[in-house]
Amino acid sequence: MNDLFATLYEGFNPLNLFYIENFSSDMYDSGSYSTMGWLLLIVTVVMVALYYFLLSNYGKFYKRIWWFVYILVIALINFIIAYNISMNAMEDLFLTNEDGNPYGFSEYFQLGMVNVLYGVILSIVFSIIMKFKSIQATRTPF
Repeated sequence: MNDLFATLYEGFNPLNLFYIENFSSDMYDSGSYSTMGWLLLIVTVVMVALYYFLLSNYGKFYKRIWWFVYILVIALINFIIAYNISMNAMEDLFLTNEDGNPYGFSEYFQLGMVNVLYGVILSIVFSIIMKFKSIQATRTPF
């Protein structure tokens, strides 16, 4: 599974859209891509299901603006997950190294933003699938 999620997080092998030199290799070696990928899927599915089957049935939360706010919440959660997992993986990897962690905020931020991108895409896909089973939000977001 680490290979599958590494392909996604590094931006597909021939293109390497999101590949960060050395950082991506260290993330792959630590096996953190699979943990991050599974959490991305689980959190996104659960949060979208909670929106369509629980939250949208109360008050006016079925409106499009609340859907956008909820997508932003999902994106923020996915960013925090990716940032923390990658930070912990690199701390564990470089704990015995005397030089310390060679990566700064930008590498962790970039990986977090890739997770946000996939979280938003998956939220839209799962919204299209789940909206038809909702009571009030059958036309949210479109």
